[in-house]
Amino acid sequence: MVPYIHLPTYQLGPVPLDPWGLLVTTGFVLGLEIARARGIQKGLDVRDVVDGVVFTVLMGFVVGHLVHVLAYHPEKYEKDGIASLYRIWEGFSSYGGFLGAVIGNVLFYRVIRPRPYLAHADVVMYAFPFAWIFGRAGCAIVHDHIGRPTTFPLGVNFDTMLEGMGVRHDLGLYECLLAMVISAVFFAVRKRAWPAGSFLVLWCVLYAPVRFFMDFLRRTDELPGFPTADVRWAGLTPAQWGSLTMFAAGLVLWARIRRAAHPRTHTPAATSALHSPGDTPSGT
Repeated sequence: MVPYIHLPTYQLGPVPLDPWGLLVTTGFVLGLEIARARGIQKGLDVRDVVDGVVFTVLMGFVVGHLVHVLAYHPEKYEKDGIASLYRIWEGFSSYGGFLGAVIGNVLFYRVIRPRPYLAHADVVMYAFPFAWIFGRAGCAIVHDHIGRPTTFPLGVNFDTMLEGMGVRHDLGLYECLLAMVISAVFFAVRKRAWPAGSFLVLWCVLYAPVRFFMDFLRRTDELPGFPTADVRWAGLTPAQWGSLTMFAAGLVLWARIRRAAHPRTHTPAATSALHSPGDTPSGT
């Protein structure tokens, strides 16, 4: 089993240094630099890449918090009203963040600063798994995704945190490891001459199925200090519905990319059949 590790929040004068925030910030900076370098390799304007990443991430945080409150913890809205929605630092949903990132990315590259969309979005997507490693490492450090009891070797011994909890899945840890695997795949195929949009597809088909099944490991019991178990809609978590949507979107995008890369051609016989006799050259 994995021992329980807890890193406290330190104070640097009036500034709190919490481990989740530090790791997320590290991931953002690393992802930004990877996207910038990738954009240079692809001949894109660095300003478009950097500004697009910043806008995409900001939208991801905003929508991610809204989904966290409205989909996962509606009791917070019932208690605090509109104030629960603008306290962005108080909780974040990963799939809400993905939705916000898509909205922000499309809005930036199609409306605010119109650019070839797939070329720019693919550069941003290439950098994302590398940044996601640190984001999910932050979740693993603060243990905000405690799952079901388990005997799995990577289960975390939460008895150190609260006696009686036992060994449980830590989904933040698992997803950090998943992000490492996907990052390794991205790095291995980075020089392939694939059409723009391919890394968007690759993320969807690699991440969504694993996340779908991983969410079955979420806890259903109530624990002291954790008053509510994760919400379910028709037996599935919001993230599982998001995974199904993401996987389907990846397949649709893959089909569109293939059609664009291999447009349908007509044989001479089929082409001549498209014309009436009056349309063909008479030779006179």
